[in-house]
Amino acid sequence: MEKKNIAITVLIIALVASGVGNIVLVVIGNPPSGPPSAGTTFVMATSSGPSYLEPVNSWDSASNDVLEQVVETLFFWDLSDVDLPMINVLAYSYYFVDTTTIQIRLREGIKFHDGTEFDAAAAKWNFDRLLFLTNCSGDNTVAVAQTQSLWMNPDGVTPIISSVTAVGDYNITITLSNPYAPVISTLTYINAGMISPTAHAAQDESFIPLTTDKLVGTGPYKFVSYTPSVEVRFSRWEEYWQGPGNFETVIYAIYSDSTTAHNAYLGGTIDWNQMYADQNLATYEADDDFVVYRFTEDTGKPSLVYQYIGLNNVKLNVTWRRALAYAINYTYCHQVIRQGNAIRAVSPISPGFGATYNSSIVPGVTDWIPPNDGDIATARSIMQSMGFGTTFTTDDEWKAIANGSAGTPFKTVRNTYNTGNQYREDLFVALTNWFSLIGVAVEDDGVTFSEFLNYLNNIGTGPDEGWNHLEVYAIGWGPDYLDPYNMIDPLFNNASTSNSAQVNDPVLQTMMADALAETDATARANIYKDLQYYLASNFFHIPIYHSKVTHTWRADIYGEGMANAMGSTSIYPIYRGLFPLD
Repeated sequence: MEKKNIAITVLIIALVASGVGNIVLVVIGNPPSGPPSAGTTFVMATSSGPSYLEPVNSWDSASNDVLEQVVETLFFWDLSDVDLPMINVLAYSYYFVDTTTIQIRLREGIKFHDGTEFDAAAAKWNFDRLLFLTNCSGDNTVAVAQTQSLWMNPDGVTPIISSVTAVGDYNITITLSNPYAPVISTLTYINAGMISPTAHAAQDESFIPLTTDKLVGTGPYKFVSYTPSVEVRFSRWEEYWQGPGNFETVIYAIYSDSTTAHNAYLGGTIDWNQMYADQNLATYEADDDFVVYRFTEDTGKPSLVYQYIGLNNVKLNVTWRRALAYAINYTYCHQVIRQGNAIRAVSPISPGFGATYNSSIVPGVTDWIPPNDGDIATARSIMQSMGFGTTFTTDDEWKAIANGSAGTPFKTVRNTYNTGNQYREDLFVALTNWFSLIGVAVEDDGVTFSEFLNYLNNIGTGPDEGWNHLEVYAIGWGPDYLDPYNMIDPLFNNASTSNSAQVNDPVLQTMMADALAETDATARANIYKDLQYYLASNFFHIPIYHSKVTHTWRADIYGEGMANAMGSTSIYPIYRGLFPLD
């Protein structure tokens, strides 16, 4: 599903669900050390406004970036730490009574923006609302949130959370339907954000509309307004429980293209340009008014978003998938098409995951992992093992078959992509060239973005509709919360509505189930490492890259966690000054 191409992100959480033990985590990083320029306005350039102002229905990065300034969850991730450890936010502590019962103690003294107290009753109201809107309760007959699958077990039927009970004023008990290792990670996602039961009483069983001027949470900024194609505006919450933020007003300025944003940035009206073009970075680096921070080079952590070529596993067997994978020049993808701003992916799990990343998978060294520059000789050997081109000795012979001048192509594959996406358009041209070297023709199937989404979302039941239409297609996936389960299961589980490659492998199903049930962090990490090699060697997808994380902001802007592998945005720690605060 395209919704997460630039969506939230991933790193494993060592879920302590193996027994009873109180767990108290650090509160959010370092809060601002007093506003150096209180009363000022902070402006961030963005390419899109929110699609939703409803936390439970939000499933895209633009919506999440707005909601996360206003609405807080019980748990989140410390963006100031490159390893992204989990931290308690509205939760003070938690422990597992057993594998299906979690006791959570809430922080005291926190108020929503309308003055309503955040307590156990408010938390229960929010969880009951979440379960209803995702129809985990089983009694929502109207509009079900698109995020329903995030709150269901892999069978798509059994809800993860069975019930939530308020215990006194500041404790809740969450009862699970069955043991579910990533449950605390799941609670970090914005769907589980807390909104005021008073302000949103009328939406207890309905979505907050996008046109609202009322979105009431506990976060450091209050939602003021959203003007489509123009801006999202926030104001500082003076009674924020960690102390007020550094800017009285925050504006997400929406630009239709990177050139317009670039000119505004040079003109001094933007503080943080999140929609820069790669070719403009050199200009910013040469100007003392700007900072270009290359996070990946500095920390070794690339983005957790996974960019890959999807392959229809029903139409292309493993032998065909291997031949195509070996024909690709991955270095060209990273260094030419992405202008050096990406690194090779070998599986959905980025090196940014840390403990669960399988670093032993080395392109060109590990069995069945193509080298970075591709390997046409091996690709042709695979083709010849299928009986194709057994007498061919030159490039021209293979190309003549692919272009039809010397016979029918050994195979024609349809490359579906959304026109206007420069990377995917450039990749189509490259695939046409590479695949011609093994006698395979490529059909140009450039479509509108809405058509592309219809295919990815499996809209239609005809023989050439939905997933049935797809053969070879470039797409990306980013996690909703920091657990490898959320990178693997949606893409490969045979019951998943996001498994557009139609993967259905019994061994893989068993490995995913084992990882989901395992509560020991080390054992679970090892399962995911084995699973990564199994994915790579069976070519269910062709992994292409993880982006390098780079940001640019004005030289007088500071703040921990502005760049992170999650791709998450937090305005709260940011401040303006002549120098960084210690």
